[in-house]
Amino acid sequence: MLEALIVLIVFTACAASIPLLYDGAYRTIEAAKAEKNMEWELFIIQLRNEMHVSQDWHLSASRLQYSPVDLNDSIVSINKYNDKIRRQVNGQGHEIMLQNVESATFSIEGGNLYIHVTFSNGEEEGASIHSLHKEAP
Repeated sequence: MLEALIVLIVFTACAASIPLLYDGAYRTIEAAKAEKNMEWELFIIQLRNEMHVSQDWHLSASRLQYSPVDLNDSIVSINKYNDKIRRQVNGQGHEIMLQNVESATFSIEGGNLYIHVTFSNGEEEGASIHSLHKEAP
């Protein structure tokens, strides 16, 4: 009889901990999604801010290039490198803007820059940025 009582207590303790484990797993997954979404939003905000103070947007083989108004004779490029999107100034540097990227495409149509990114987990994001300068195509 005592053994049955001990088994019942152990079973009850295990059964009570299962919802806690599920809740912990759910919170971890949601935190990871929130982090990815925040990284994407920061990427778009930074790119939009830079594009609004730039001119001469050019695309060449999935590489976006532009000239910032405040940096004389500088060319900034944004391109996919391995599983990251990076920023370089005059072909130098390695500033990571976005991580875990499977594919990234940039296109310019009617003065708007369109960005489409597929992440390593299969999720897709997209955005468009409108030019504030007349020099953009």
